[in-house]
Amino acid sequence: MADLHPMRAMTGLQAAFAGMSPNLAASWLMILAFLTFSAMAVMVRQIGGNIPVVEMILVRQSMAMVFMLPVFWRCWSEVRRPKRVMLHAMRGATAVGAMTCGLSAIMLIPLADATAIQMAEVLFATGLAAVLLGERVGWRRWLATAIGFVGVAVMVRPFGAGVDPHAWVALLGAVFGAGNMVILRVGAAHDRIETVLFWQGLVVLALILPFALWVWVTPSFREAVILLGMSLIFTIGMWLITSALRMGETSALAPLHYLRLIMMGVIGWLVYSETPSVTTVIGATLVLGAATYTLQRNARAGRTVIVQDQS
Repeated sequence: MADLHPMRAMTGLQAAFAGMSPNLAASWLMILAFLTFSAMAVMVRQIGGNIPVVEMILVRQSMAMVFMLPVFWRCWSEVRRPKRVMLHAMRGATAVGAMTCGLSAIMLIPLADATAIQMAEVLFATGLAAVLLGERVGWRRWLATAIGFVGVAVMVRPFGAGVDPHAWVALLGAVFGAGNMVILRVGAAHDRIETVLFWQGLVVLALILPFALWVWVTPSFREAVILLGMSLIFTIGMWLITSALRMGETSALAPLHYLRLIMMGVIGWLVYSETPSVTTVIGATLVLGAATYTLQRNARAGRTVIVQDQS
């Protein structure tokens, strides 16, 4: 019988990319993560009218820690001795900010709009990677990032009728998300993935618990099932995106976030009958072109992936 444990499945998936360049393999892992998070956005809308966002985060993170317990136990000798505690604390704090703002934006404004505004994370991450990490950001990557942002601007039209005040929630989430990406990259050489996920999870739970208990709403059976599904998808998505960010360069992966816009636009159309306008189609075309070019550039890297032993 096939092994369905999500963590072993993700480890096998990562090993399957061992012959690719690090940036190309990381790109595909990132795309898979976006697919899982897109599915989770639908679940958020299903229960968001009754369950507070902080409660969703608490339940989701708690269940993710439960799903990960066998993996944490297997690596406990390393997990219990993190090398950069402050980085884990900072990543947990930025994760809380990104999750709270991101989930709130999904419920406050249309899916495509929320995702488009969050694309500012690309610019923040690319700039921070160049300044703080010393990553070489060539003109081609800067150009791909800029073209993608133009596509976002075409769709959002921030200088037209004005930006919805709720859009600032999505923008703030982008700031937190970019900081999270860069902090993870800084600590990538010090701790393995299991250690990163364990300590980030603990920080998230510690920060979100008081707020979740304050506004707690007992979920119905249907809402509990959806929360459980969100937790499983969240665990898989976090494993994918953490592996991708450890494997590839932040500045190389950042433009791929534009693909989230395409995915969310399709979901909005199929599930919520949100018909894209002409400007949305034009902007999405620019976005898709920038992301496709980034994948092609990543494929030209000369190195191959070194898969970390997870045993």
